[in-house]
Amino acid sequence: MTVYSINGKIVEEGGAFISPESRAYRYGDGFFESMKLSRKILLHSDLHFIRIRKSAMLLKMQLPEGFDQEKLEQWIGEAAETLGTENARVRCTVFRDSAGLYAPIDNSCSVVLEVNKTDDSGYLWNEKGLILGSYKELSKNANFTSTLKTTSALTYVMASIYARENGYDDCVLFNDLGRVTESISSNIFVVQGEFINTPPLAEYCVDGVMRRVVIQRAEAYGFTVQEQPISEISLNSAEEIFLSSAVRGIRWVGEFEGKKYRNATAKALHGLINKGLNPE
Repeated sequence: MTVYSINGKIVEEGGAFISPESRAYRYGDGFFESMKLSRKILLHSDLHFIRIRKSAMLLKMQLPEGFDQEKLEQWIGEAAETLGTENARVRCTVFRDSAGLYAPIDNSCSVVLEVNKTDDSGYLWNEKGLILGSYKELSKNANFTSTLKTTSALTYVMASIYARENGYDDCVLFNDLGRVTESISSNIFVVQGEFINTPPLAEYCVDGVMRRVVIQRAEAYGFTVQEQPISEISLNSAEEIFLSSAVRGIRWVGEFEGKKYRNATAKALHGLINKGLNPE
């Protein structure tokens, strides 16, 4: 079950909220944010809104007047209430809605919310490790848009098709220097000895909210996290690989290129992050 809203107004089921002349449709002129609603609370809403505001600034988009973190939470809460749920997966899409060809007449934007009902309030642990592959037909470009979740997502679409065709649960993506950036829908972490390593933003990975949460929580509990470039060889020599996303939390990788991996660190961090949702 799904409810849509545009600029805070609920769209009737089956109603259209985007025209064929939309810049989102014609040019992919927008960005999106994936979030999790848990027991009526939008998890990590401050970090999500910071990224929404940063993405709009970098893409020279003007958010609707009065649109702030409180308004974001209010609109999502209203959509969830219409849906009759306390738990949901939320996609917030911001697109430039001005007329014009490549050059827009102005930078005004609309905010579309897609709220999907879910049964779980916390992050679920994947009992079976993911099978991870490598996708190298397209690489992530070396520019600032690679750190954003733009609506121009063909690299991720093609990587997802490749993963499905080859029996992988997910795939590693690489930058134009051949180093690891992330997976199709998550940031990536590698455990080697006492260190938890993850690519820095300078490697053109998405600036993920859960990536920040994992780093903060891990360091607070005594883990040593390093943001440093990661090669494909480092993946093969790692003890653990795990993925992070705002909707799914932490998922551990069980196999990559024939090698099996453990999950002790990933499972410990998963527990810490879940515990933080409902502190005793």
